Amino acid sequence: MGACTDDTNQPTPLVTFVVPCYNSASYMRPCIESLLTAGHPCEILLINDGSTDNTGEIAREYAAAHPQVRAIDQANANWGGVVNRGLKEARGIYFKIVDSDDHIDTDALRRVLDTLALAVEAGNAPDLLITNYVYDRITDGSRHTIHYRSLFPAGRVFRWKDMGKPGIDQFIMVHASWYKTEVLRRSQLELPEGVSYMDSHFVLHPLPFVETIFYLDVDAYHYIIGRDGQSVEVEVVKRCIDQQLKASYMAIDGYDYASLYQQEPNQALLMMGYVSCMMSVSTIYLFKIGTPEALEKNRRLWQHMQEQNPVLYQNVKKSWAGRANRKTPIGRFIAKIGYGLAQKIFKFA
Repeated sequence: MGACTDDTNQPTPLVTFVVPCYNSASYMRPCIESLLTAGHPCEILLINDGSTDNTGEIAREYAAAHPQVRAIDQANANWGGVVNRGLKEARGIYFKIVDSDDHIDTDALRRVLDTLALAVEAGNAPDLLITNYVYDRITDGSRHTIHYRSLFPAGRVFRWKDMGKPGIDQFIMVHASWYKTEVLRRSQLELPEGVSYMDSHFVLHPLPFVETIFYLDVDAYHYIIGRDGQSVEVEVVKRCIDQQLKASYMAIDGYDYASLYQQEPNQALLMMGYVSCMMSVSTIYLFKIGTPEALEKNRRLWQHMQEQNPVLYQNVKKSWAGRANRKTPIGRFIAKIGYGLAQKIFKFA
């Protein structure tokens, strides 16, 4: 590919990889090493989010050794603050978030970059590239791959009208998403800082601005499950439930799903499916907490959706989230058991 240049007279990176790093010193190297295998001009932004260990030193070590790596230090602003900074700094045509405890498969990375490079050169670069992702559980060594073979046509640029019906686990999660940077900026994406669980907003907010998509059927992103202190740990989610609820309210209030459905019904259904997944998590974890206050928060959440977004409510009510939203103690117990079984079957976090 004939490399274009920017105003720094450097080749324009094909992808900007943003790596949020917070006290990541003990596990960040495999992540970075996986990104260094890119065979096309890319940039890697290692953003040290106010770490208290030697994360920053490791980031600067890599920046000194590799010209495509930049080490950025900032005061702690949580995941959303890192993404905001990354989007501000990004020079790449595409934008990919890789958490510092995860990694990208090196063979898949080469295929992704080859695909994007050819699309850019041909002038038909998609607004969004989708790849598969893998849940890697370090506790028992099990793996589960989320793919989109029955949902999206593979190996070509397509539009929303060409997609199929989403399966129960086929949401466009952040791990699967390679957004064109210009699309993120045109959507005026800005994530709340100082809170967790904002990956949903990162995925959903720009989606109405996406017209063209490319699905590459490769297992690219490896999402590591089981590390102590992860935001998806049961006790962490329970402790941070108000942040999870904030994400759910943002997904409910952020979009006119009725209008979206009129314009792009498949896109709207995919987004509403994601909200259904979020509502399942919010509801089940409020049930796990089980206090009168938690149950009242769940009641208010569902009532808010019903009042503020009736089209979304009717869709989510028919989903597994709606079936899990039980009013009696025995119903809530069964819902928690069912959620646990689904975790074992589908291996999600």
